[in-house]
Amino acid sequence: MNSIRRSKTWQISAVISDILREDERYVKNVETLLRSDHTLPFIARYRKEMTGDMSTEKLYKIKEQVNRLDNLSKKIEKSITDIEKLGSLTPQLSQAISSCTSTAMLEQVTAAYKPDKKKSKAEQAKNAGLGSVAEQLINGYQIDFKSLVGTHANLKSVKNVVEGTKDILIDIVRTNKFVLEWCERVSKAKDNFIECSMSKSKQESDDKKDKFDQYFDFKRNTGSLKHFQVMAINRGEKLKALSVKINIANHAENVIKRECMKVLSKVCDNNLRNETVNDACSRLIFPMVCRRIRSSLTEGAVESSIDVFADNLKHLLLTRPVKGISIMALDPGYKHGCKVAVLDKQGNVLKTEVVYLQLSGSVTKKASRFRNQDEAKLQKLQAELGFKTIAIGNGTACRETETTIARMIKEKMLHEGTKYTVVDERGASVYSVTPLAQQELPNLDTNLRSAVSLGRRVLEPLSEYVKIEPQHLGVGQYQHDIAQKKLSTRLEDTVSEAVSFTGLDINTCSLHMLQKIAGLTKARAQAILDTRSSIGHFHNREQIKSIKGIGPKSYEQCIGFLRIYPDQLTGSSNDKGGSEEACAAVKGKTGKRKLTSSSKGTKSKLQKLDVSFLDQTSVHPESYHIARTLLREQGLRQEEIGSEAFVAAMKQLKPGDITEECDEGTKHCILTALSQRTDTDYRDQFARPIFKSNVLCAESLTVGTELEGRVSNVTHFGAFVDVGLERDGLIHISKMNRMTVCLGNRVKVRVEKKDHKGIGLYLLEILA
Repeated sequence: MNSIRRSKTWQISAVISDILREDERYVKNVETLLRSDHTLPFIARYRKEMTGDMSTEKLYKIKEQVNRLDNLSKKIEKSITDIEKLGSLTPQLSQAISSCTSTAMLEQVTAAYKPDKKKSKAEQAKNAGLGSVAEQLINGYQIDFKSLVGTHANLKSVKNVVEGTKDILIDIVRTNKFVLEWCERVSKAKDNFIECSMSKSKQESDDKKDKFDQYFDFKRNTGSLKHFQVMAINRGEKLKALSVKINIANHAENVIKRECMKVLSKVCDNNLRNETVNDACSRLIFPMVCRRIRSSLTEGAVESSIDVFADNLKHLLLTRPVKGISIMALDPGYKHGCKVAVLDKQGNVLKTEVVYLQLSGSVTKKASRFRNQDEAKLQKLQAELGFKTIAIGNGTACRETETTIARMIKEKMLHEGTKYTVVDERGASVYSVTPLAQQELPNLDTNLRSAVSLGRRVLEPLSEYVKIEPQHLGVGQYQHDIAQKKLSTRLEDTVSEAVSFTGLDINTCSLHMLQKIAGLTKARAQAILDTRSSIGHFHNREQIKSIKGIGPKSYEQCIGFLRIYPDQLTGSSNDKGGSEEACAAVKGKTGKRKLTSSSKGTKSKLQKLDVSFLDQTSVHPESYHIARTLLREQGLRQEEIGSEAFVAAMKQLKPGDITEECDEGTKHCILTALSQRTDTDYRDQFARPIFKSNVLCAESLTVGTELEGRVSNVTHFGAFVDVGLERDGLIHISKMNRMTVCLGNRVKVRVEKKDHKGIGLYLLEILA
């Protein structure tokens, strides 16, 4: 029996290339890199030549498929082993199992051979000695069924013999490799149909109204079905509001039947052949295809939902920070007042307060009584601390608070030039009760912590959003209908990408940010911070190598995303990194460097600190020799990196000017890194918050009015835009004007519809 065993008959890179429609060479390279423990941010930035400059989104798709197919390979091996132990493994069955490229297909092929399952009809017929009979029929031999009556206890009549033989033939047909391939093709075709109707339980209930009523009489071909419709139908069925049916296209059914006929083409008895194929198709094959169609639709919808969530999260994390300002954050409220936190440029808390503003719609007598004095508190805070920017949370009482602030600006109760922005407060209350919040803000009430979080989301959004589990940020769709492990893995990769591409100053970064860098874990990040604490500052990237827990692979993956800025090192008066003892703490017994902080003059001091000016760029240490050769040949000095003259000179260079042997991807990476100022922020290319000084009223809007706003969420069916109203307007997917928007985009829109349900918008232009 061992002679017929076999493993999968396909190559992972070939399958992925076919599914994702990517060049198989690049797919194979990415697979190799992933199996060598390379991270996605590292591959995307430093291995462009090997991947054909794939985006991180494409790299993630390949990673996901590699993991899926690895798991499938294990399941194939286990299925073959289990069926072999049952004594039921045949060459044809082994080939069918080995050819499966999806878990759904594998489950269909092996459904009748589960170890703990009652023997199938085909197995029972084989035990009765009809296996050889079926083989003879397939090979064109005539069989006298009467002569087989009584040869086994279960073969008491001709009917028993015929039915048993048919069961074996059906099993052969349904596990045929080519039949399965056609079934898979049909399941992915776009001309099958899905029908939905009101479920029986819903029909019997008194309340016929339902949020799924648009699907109570619904029929659509699967090719035109939208992902959000698939998710809605699945949810409606789960809640027993809908009954769902899949119909295979007639021509597709005929194709499958024709393929089944080919398997039995040599069977002489036409009636037997036709009955076998009809029974196999109606009872087993067509239901299998319907289930596969349904699972394929769900898989596509889930993938799309995860993609939307990840893309929204990425753009939220990479919101452009507003630097160099102090800010007052307001977390609105009625009964318990508005929580106020004033922050300095670095996000440190200067002062907190609770004020009771006169809010429209509020019935709180306390708010009315203290209106003037509490508005005066805000004036006093501004006079004392000098902020001109206000962040207002978009939760309860947001609109009323916004109106009050706008009035105070208009009446010049606040300084000239004061502006406000509305901040999404989802997740702020979750953060306020976390151990991290208690550690950062130990003396503040949880409500005041939320206000602090709102302000920091404007000053340094990435650092603040990373503290919160992505699922709590409210930028996903149908996230509770998706496998949480799969969703979490994708979102973790998205967070790592955002933090890594932004880059961190290793001498100032926090643990919660550092642990998100590609190649690092919480333990490795903590080891780096412990070392930093013991030596004062890191002076070069090389020092990271000798930290316990940071092996060659971890160092390779993370170091390009960590920065060391020389100008910060010369200004440190308490730097312990200058002593031989501190150096030994990092380098151990093999340390050769003598770091010093007592030298006179910035240049000589940096030289004695053994600082590399390339450490402040995104050039990877593995390419330092190439970068140094380039600078030497161009007559440029490393000390000038980031200066206007240096950047201007670098922008004139082309990949061909790099004489050291390396691939085009590395040349591009080096030139890009050295053509930027050292204070360039990766997030500068993304949208920043919209600041306002007055309030837009829905009553003043008319159809045709043109507005500017910011995309607050993206879904399968369109995008929501904050145009300054109490509720966000919706640009339906049909009103996108053939454009694609991302969360955070500043857009110009036209009011298309206005009713009690909300504001319908038409996209005119993407401004930023």
